[in-house]
Amino acid sequence: MTVDEMYKCEDANTCSLINHWQNIVRLYKFDHLTGLKQRYDFEVETMHKMTKQRFWLVMADVNGLHSTNRKKGYSAGDSLVKQVAYDLQHYSGTWEVYRIGGDEFCALFFEKIEDIEIQNATCAGVCSADYDNFNDMFKAVDRLVIEKKNKLRRRRED
Repeated sequence: MTVDEMYKCEDANTCSLINHWQNIVRLYKFDHLTGLKQRYDFEVETMHKMTKQRFWLVMADVNGLHSTNRKKGYSAGDSLVKQVAYDLQHYSGTWEVYRIGGDEFCALFFEKIEDIEIQNATCAGVCSADYDNFNDMFKAVDRLVIEKKNKLRRRRED
């Protein structure tokens, strides 16, 4: 059920209050830049899904966002974030995508994902069946992304 379906208005005052409430909920639940759900929904929904079925969690970290913002401006950085969000949403087999931080996204997949590659992002994935709880799974995928980012930085320095 959507926010709009939850609240129907009868008169102008009620409609105004309901519209205000719907806007607050949208701001809270959805990232204004990408339209994706945010970290709170990611954590709650993923914890719930872990008890129901097996899935693959992929974390994507945008490459070069800080330097893009600094060198080309924030609108270029916003475009980079939107491009990574779009690519993740349209990757084959994507179930759900969340923006969990400024330059971090998490995507859920029903099927096994091997070495997902998204332009301008470093990605890593884990299977929910390999972990007893959400926190361990999240820490593991975060650690994998950090390791990949460090390798990428070392290659650039060579």
